[in-house]
Amino acid sequence: MDVVNGAETGNAQPGAGASLDDILTGVLGCLDGLDFDCSEQVQGLNSLRERLTTGQFRLAVLGQFKRGKSTLLNALLGDNLLPTDILPVTAIPTFISYAPSLSARVYYNSGAEPSDFSSANDGSLADFLNRYVTEAGNPDNLHQVDRVAIGHPAKLLQQGVVLIDTPGIGSTHRHNTEVAYQVLPQCDAALFLVSPDPPITEVELEYLKEIRRQLPRTFYLLNKIDYLNADERIASLRFLADQLTPLLEGAPQILPISARKGLEACLAGQQEGWKESGMQQVEKNLIDFLAREKQQALQESIRLRIRDQIDALCMRLELSLNALKLPEEELKQRIAAFRSSLPDVEREKLAARDVLAGDLKRIEKLLHDETADVQKRAKAQLLVPLEGFFGSIADTEELERIVRGELAQSIPRFFAPEMPRVATIIQQEATALLALHQRRSNELIERVRQNAAELFDVSYRAPSARESYTTFSVPSWNNDLFISDMDPLGQRLSRKFLTRKFRHRRTIARLREEARKLVSQNVEQISWALRRGLEESFRHFSADLAEQLEKTIAANRAAMEVALDRSANRAAETAGPELRLKQGLKCLQEQLSQLEG
Repeated sequence: MDVVNGAETGNAQPGAGASLDDILTGVLGCLDGLDFDCSEQVQGLNSLRERLTTGQFRLAVLGQFKRGKSTLLNALLGDNLLPTDILPVTAIPTFISYAPSLSARVYYNSGAEPSDFSSANDGSLADFLNRYVTEAGNPDNLHQVDRVAIGHPAKLLQQGVVLIDTPGIGSTHRHNTEVAYQVLPQCDAALFLVSPDPPITEVELEYLKEIRRQLPRTFYLLNKIDYLNADERIASLRFLADQLTPLLEGAPQILPISARKGLEACLAGQQEGWKESGMQQVEKNLIDFLAREKQQALQESIRLRIRDQIDALCMRLELSLNALKLPEEELKQRIAAFRSSLPDVEREKLAARDVLAGDLKRIEKLLHDETADVQKRAKAQLLVPLEGFFGSIADTEELERIVRGELAQSIPRFFAPEMPRVATIIQQEATALLALHQRRSNELIERVRQNAAELFDVSYRAPSARESYTTFSVPSWNNDLFISDMDPLGQRLSRKFLTRKFRHRRTIARLREEARKLVSQNVEQISWALRRGLEESFRHFSADLAEQLEKTIAANRAAMEVALDRSANRAAETAGPELRLKQGLKCLQEQLSQLEG
């Protein structure tokens, strides 16, 4: 594996034959006259042609949530443009290209008319973006936004590069991870961003495998180095290199940076600070890369997409053609052979479901242990200090007021960080396991496709893109941690009819019990929300696996049985379709040969 200015280069080499535009024209021509619906493939090919024609190079910032992707892009733009926060923010892919002045347009999945930014009606561009691209403004993509396109006058963009801000993988919002995977086919290269806290995770390594499979260029950046001393920085870089080397089949070049410090220096016009942040080196490498290799990398990226389209079309045509050519009895035998393989697939699916259920129980046990630890520490930090008040304050009403005030402050102070802390532990474990199950599921689905291809002597090549896995999603919980039920009237009545000593003892007992219940209720709130999220995510995953398998089996079975239906009147019904399939397949194979020539 070669490294150029910190960018990993893939093994694919440009073809020496026809231009990619000629090949796209040829592939589209091959589809004319075929009997089945090719509209999806035609749309994909036309989209590739548009990317080739415009020559825009799409460079995405990819990685886990809260690694600083939006801050890095802001630093490269020299503008505090994209929303950033301590919580997961980016929910929608944002494409930033050159324009003489700031502009923004929102595109919708529904096909509705795009929304354009207007300073007169929308306030600042930051406010406009917050309404569409953030989880706070657009929770779970309520507005059905497909993407946001921003025009910006940054110098880097003048070289024909489009920067892409992506949702982070592994956040508590499942759709963010799904979108992060879905955007990969639209990218030509990546800035893969990690940070030392926490170190690179299994989820990120799985994502990187997909990035490498689909993109010909990747830069590696270690962000947030301003939080480390010199020894910690060296240790973090060494650890990251050790994790990446087996995956990349060679030592990667990793650039240490502080995107936050770089942005601050850029906004303040401090060139020395820009250099010390590491952003000067990133900018230099990118400019050099874009000047020398942008066109080659763009061609490689589009070539990969075209090859995937041709491979899928060829397999579809070959399967139909070979089924049509078989004698009826042999066709029935091969269909029977395909069906006979399905019970094994079903058994593996059931085994996978059992393993998934076992993993769910293990994560629930981890959740139980974590919440038990939270309860133990909450009692020590919240309940024990109350005993000092009980022993020192003689006035019952004053004791009530002080204890309730103390609980009102200490409960949110303790539980506010505990909720996301436990959620992060459970989320990372659950997402890593679901990623592993998705990989195994993809292998099972690919086996069904390969089996069908082998039975009908069809050439097979796995696509570069795979199904994205379902992440564990944490439902929102109630943040009302303390509700006072102090009853002034009850206190007045108690003073009238009960002795002071008795009232004091009863108040202490009641406050102890109430404080204990508050701790238990808040711990249970964490446990209940996370258990519910785990159950929903694992149930969704299991159902999704069953659906993917069923679709794969049904598609292959349908191609076989259509041929069987026609076999009784083969001469009359299959001669024309068979000829067109042969012509289409030969045409596509010629285009593939030119693409790889």
